[in-house]
Amino acid sequence: MSIFHKQLVMPELQMVDERELMEDREYLIQMYPAKAKIIMVMVEDACDKLEYEGSPMFAMYPDKETILGISRDIFYKVSYNHEDENLRHLIDVMVFNEFYVRRSRYKRRRKFF
Repeated sequence: MSIFHKQLVMPELQMVDERELMEDREYLIQMYPAKAKIIMVMVEDACDKLEYEGSPMFAMYPDKETILGISRDIFYKVSYNHEDENLRHLIDVMVFNEFYVRRSRYKRRRKFF
């Protein structure tokens, strides 16, 4: 098989500058509306507590109810009437996205170490 058919990439060239990605993410989060920034801090705090070896966050198939439970807890802390479905959906998406970000980082680190 010629090198045109088989892509050979050295592992060190595949490494992603984690710090650069985090700085970019933090910059974009600073553009969030005020309430979304407050919610993001709460989402990050809740996910920080789940960032350990064997955590449900890093399971092959994370439990949807666990993730929605985190979202629900945050929703009840920030919602006044507990009926704002759009806010609830926003929080759901933010929690799912934060899980994705942390799972991706975890997989990248495990791949190279």
